[in-house]
This record gives sequence, structure tokens and C-alpha cells, in this order.
Amino acid sequence: MQYRPGRKPDVIRSVRIRMDGYRKRGMSERDDVTFAWLDSLPAGSRFGMAWELLTAALNGELGDKVQKAVASGNTEEAMDALKDLIGAFSEG
Repeated sequence: MQYRPGRKPDVIRSVRIRMDGYRKRGMSERDDVTFAWLDSLPAGSRFGMAWELLTAALNGELGDKVQKAVASGNTEEAMDALKDLIGAFSEG
């Protein structure tokens, strides 16, 4: 049997992030938009996409297109703008 060393530990350790809580579908149109967005994401990418969106929002990086759509109350336009934004994150 050949000896195989273990993986080298990361210099900077990962931090486990949990966002626990419960929301119900069908209780508000606002929450249902978020459920629809989560449902549209590929399996296994929900956390990464949600983290990127939250981080961008907190750092003021959402961009004019998203901010205008959200300010106008146009949910469909906001969803399209967010899809464009998320596409930019997943390309990089």
C-alpha cells in the first residue's frame, strides 16, 4: 500500500456560515419573489449566490440598474437585473 499524505491545511481557515430561520411560501408576494429566485438557482449554488448578493448589497455594489428597478417597485425588472448581476459574479 502506498502512503498518501493528507491535504495541506489552508493558511486561512474557512468559517462555517449558517443562516437559520423559517419562512412560509404564499404568505407574502415579497417573500415569494425570493423563493422563486432560490428555486431558479442550480442545485448546490444557492449559498454562494445568496452570499454574493448579500455581500454586494452591503458593500453598495448592486449597481444602478438594480437600484432603479427596486426603487420603481418593478419586481420583474429587478429580477432581470439581479440575474444579470449574478451572471457577472458567476463568470468571475
